[in-house]
Amino acid sequence: MAKRVLREISFPQNQFFFWTGFDQEEEPSVTKAVGRRMLGLFPDYLSLDLGMDVSIWKEQFPISTVALFYRKQDALTHRDILGSLMGLNIKRELIGEILTAEDFAVIFCTQTAQQIILSELERVGKAGIKKEQGYTGPLPKAYRLEYQSGTVSSFRLDCIVSLAINASREKSAGLIESGLVNLNFFEETKISREVKEGDILSIRGYGRFVLTQVGSLSKKGRIHLTIGKYV
Repeated sequence: MAKRVLREISFPQNQFFFWTGFDQEEEPSVTKAVGRRMLGLFPDYLSLDLGMDVSIWKEQFPISTVALFYRKQDALTHRDILGSLMGLNIKRELIGEILTAEDFAVIFCTQTAQQIILSELERVGKAGIKKEQGYTGPLPKAYRLEYQSGTVSSFRLDCIVSLAINASREKSAGLIESGLVNLNFFEETKISREVKEGDILSIRGYGRFVLTQVGSLSKKGRIHLTIGKYV
């Protein structure tokens, strides 16, 4: 949405940048789905046209980190951690990506949120935690994909949603028309909208998906597809 607004007001493309707070090698479709980023607007004397390196831009972002360490058997999830942060009355816009591993997680956030987390967060659910300010170690993977394959009659949005969540076309159409489905991060309420390879679907209550591969036609004329779910 922010990028579309910047284009509408003709803000120079070489003077703004979206940054998650970390660099990480991922497969292209996974990188595309990293959604929580901070927008930086830069003056013309810091324009990329003047030879400015993007790494200098990244240094200007007020993004901080907090690492949480816990027992492997506690198996904390992104939802567990985010819920505990919201319980501290931290505004959602102050929290960026939360990367989770078996026994630790790294939270990217503003400095204000960082101080609240360090001073007030003692547990996540029933799990005890240890906190580390300004974590600089190896990061967990931002996302991984679980794949499923199937066939659809067309590339209509309701067909793709139906395959992704293993639900009827009727139920999928209802989700779309109720505004519960985003296509490439924008709400889409038209069930006949066509989806193409690489498109991202966010389905409220079900998660985020990517159409990773379009295969051949079956003997009955149905299209073989592979869909990845971000977990």
